[in-house]
Amino acid sequence: MSSDKEAAPRSVRGRQVACPVCRHTQFYTREYLLNTRAATFFNIDWANRSALTYICEQCGHILWFVDDPEAKD
Repeated sequence: MSSDKEAAPRSVRGRQVACPVCRHTQFYTREYLLNTRAATFFNIDWANRSALTYICEQCGHILWFVDDPEAKD
């Protein structure tokens, strides 16, 4: 899992992100596994997809992205 120790401005498809709750523009990033019941039942959680999150530095609201949000089309 990756995570940032310092908050920074983030973007999605070239547009700067603002927190939908407090409008702050500084976010930490962290990667999380998207667990499924089947993978957990068979004890293969490591095989699940992961999601990247932006965590608002000010209020802690979390934005989840399945695909790389900073990739440009």
